[in-house]
Amino acid sequence: MSAWWVEAFGDPCRSCDYNWSVSLDAAMARVSDSPERYRILLHDHSGRERLPELSWSAKGYVFHVADNLRIWAERLTAASAGATDPITEYDDNLLARARAYEQLPIGAAIWSLHKAVDCWKESVVVADETAVVLNHPRRGALSVLDVVRSNCHDVVHHEWDI
Repeated sequence: MSAWWVEAFGDPCRSCDYNWSVSLDAAMARVSDSPERYRILLHDHSGRERLPELSWSAKGYVFHVADNLRIWAERLTAASAGATDPITEYDDNLLARARAYEQLPIGAAIWSLHKAVDCWKESVVVADETAVVLNHPRRGALSVLDVVRSNCHDVVHHEWDI
């Protein structure tokens, strides 16, 4: 496992208590269930709610999680097809502005998360856990398990933020 996440967040995560030793199946199940958990969490809310110390509103975090899962699904799919170039990083704040998270309704955010989770699950299933390695410029060589665990942390951490 890449040590980057443990160094950055702690094990368990200092904020959300995420345990980095979670199994592939447990992490996949947690990500798979996230649209329903987020929907329940935000039921009867506009999604505009925000804590002053956080960058985005609740719906902004839902859109971010959806975009992050979709981007990682594309990366896994590319690696499964033989791509070996280092993956590129993206600026999540620029993406949030470009996609206008705050101008979209919470229902669209939950819909986007459902669709992103479906694409993500498909990409993980297709990836050969023993052969696919993604090369990240800061995090190093990432196995499929590393990617799934980090994506699960993103889901759990932002659920905690919301």
